[in-house]
Amino acid sequence: MSVLLEQPTSLVAYRPNKPTAMVVVADPRVRSTVTRHLWALGVRDVIEASSIAEARPRIGNPRDICVADVHLPDGSGLTLLSETRAAGWPNGLALSAADDIGAVRNALAGGVKGYVV
Repeated sequence: MSVLLEQPTSLVAYRPNKPTAMVVVADPRVRSTVTRHLWALGVRDVIEASSIAEARPRIGNPRDICVADVHLPDGSGLTLLSETRAAGWPNGLALSAADDIGAVRNALAGGVKGYVV
């Protein structure tokens, strides 16, 4: 069962069942930490990938959120987040070690819901 909650700018689907996520980060320690934080927030179904090539085959099955590192070994995590959004994923969160305000603005303008430095 899904319920739509009205917000000023859009309608958001609320699912009372467990949220789902995919974490795409090359560094296994960072990936594990992000996954643990998602579990702490109530996300119980998390798949992990270390590259765009590993994540792409999973895009066809939309999840509630994709968390991706901006700098992956085989390309930009922002490209991956754009692909997930086009495939019906409602939320994308970019991670980066750099605090470049221009990159943050570009990511948010491109539809990313959040950017964590």
